[in-house]
Amino acid sequence: MEINWYMVGSVIIIAIVLVVFLIMRNLKDKKNYEKYLKKNDKSIPIKDEIDSDEL
Repeated sequence: MEINWYMVGSVIIIAIVLVVFLIMRNLKDKKNYEKYLKKNDKSIPIKDEIDSDEL
Protein backbone atom coordinates (compact mmCIF):
# COMPACT_ATOMS: atom_id res chain seq x y z
CA MET A 1 0.00 0.00 0.00
CA GLU A 2 1.47 3.29 -1.10
CA ILE A 3 0.93 6.59 0.69
CA ASN A 4 -0.63 9.35 -1.37
CA TRP A 5 1.64 12.24 -0.33
CA TYR A 6 -0.40 14.83 -2.20
CA MET A 7 -3.46 13.96 -0.13
CA VAL A 8 -1.49 13.95 3.15
CA GLY A 9 0.14 17.28 2.28
CA SER A 10 -3.16 18.92 1.38
CA VAL A 11 -4.79 17.74 4.62
CA ILE A 12 -1.87 19.10 6.67
CA ILE A 13 -2.00 22.46 4.88
CA ILE A 14 -5.76 22.70 5.39
CA ALA A 15 -5.34 21.89 9.09
CA ILE A 16 -2.66 24.59 9.51
CA VAL A 17 -4.81 27.18 7.73
CA LEU A 18 -7.79 26.27 9.94
CA VAL A 19 -5.74 26.64 13.14
CA VAL A 20 -4.39 30.03 12.04
CA PHE A 21 -7.89 31.19 11.09
CA LEU A 22 -9.32 30.15 14.47
CA ILE A 23 -6.50 31.87 16.38
CA MET A 24 -6.95 35.12 14.44
CA ARG A 25 -10.73 35.04 14.94
CA ASN A 26 -10.32 34.38 18.67
CA LEU A 27 -8.00 37.39 19.04
CA LYS A 28 -10.49 39.59 17.20
CA ASP A 29 -13.37 38.37 19.38
CA LYS A 30 -11.29 38.95 22.51
CA LYS A 31 -10.66 42.58 21.52
CA ASN A 32 -14.36 43.14 20.79
CA TYR A 33 -15.33 41.57 24.13
CA GLU A 34 -12.87 43.78 26.03
CA LYS A 35 -14.28 46.87 24.29
CA TYR A 36 -17.80 45.76 25.23
CA LEU A 37 -16.82 45.31 28.86
CA LYS A 38 -15.16 48.73 29.02
CA LYS A 39 -18.16 50.39 27.40
CA ASN A 40 -20.71 48.74 29.69
CA ASP A 41 -18.72 48.92 32.90
CA LYS A 42 -21.07 49.36 35.82
CA SER A 43 -19.45 49.40 39.19
CA ILE A 44 -20.97 47.30 41.93
CA PRO A 45 -21.83 49.35 45.01
CA ILE A 46 -19.87 48.22 48.04
CA LYS A 47 -21.72 48.15 51.31
CA ASP A 48 -20.20 50.08 54.16
CA GLU A 49 -18.54 48.13 56.87
CA ILE A 50 -21.05 46.54 59.21
CA ASP A 51 -21.26 48.26 62.56
CA SER A 52 -20.69 46.13 65.61
CA ASP A 53 -24.15 47.17 66.85
CA GLU A 54 -25.79 45.35 63.95
CA LEU A 55 -24.21 42.05 64.90
